[in-house]
Amino acid sequence: MKSQHLQGRPVEMARSRICLLFNPEDGRIVHQHGVTMLQSENDLKPAEVEARARRHAHSLGKPVEGLRALHLPLEAIQGHAAYKVNAKGDGIVPVARAGRHGRRPHAL
Repeated sequence: MKSQHLQGRPVEMARSRICLLFNPEDGRIVHQHGVTMLQSENDLKPAEVEARARRHAHSLGKPVEGLRALHLPLEAIQGHAAYKVNAKGDGIVPVARAGRHGRRPHAL
C-alpha cells in the first residue's frame, strides 16, 4: 500500500492496521476496515476496530452475522492483489482475479 503522509511527513506503517470481516466457510473477505492512529494516546483496541468494521459493513448493506474478523498490520496488504483468508483463519492468501474486458485472468 502507498505510504500515508501527515503535514508532509510519512506516517509510520506500524500506526495503521486493518480488520477483515470474512466468511469462515470459504475465506471470502466481505468487508475491510482500516485505521491509522496518529497519536499513541488515541490507540484503538482490536475490539473497537472490529466493532467499527461491523458498523460500517452493516451501514453499506452487508450482512455481518456469522462473519469472523482478522486483524492485520497494513503492510500485510500489498499492491492491488485480491485476497482471501486462509483455511486456519489467521492470515491471507492471494487469489486469481477475473480479467476485465475480455482479458485473461492472472494468478498472483
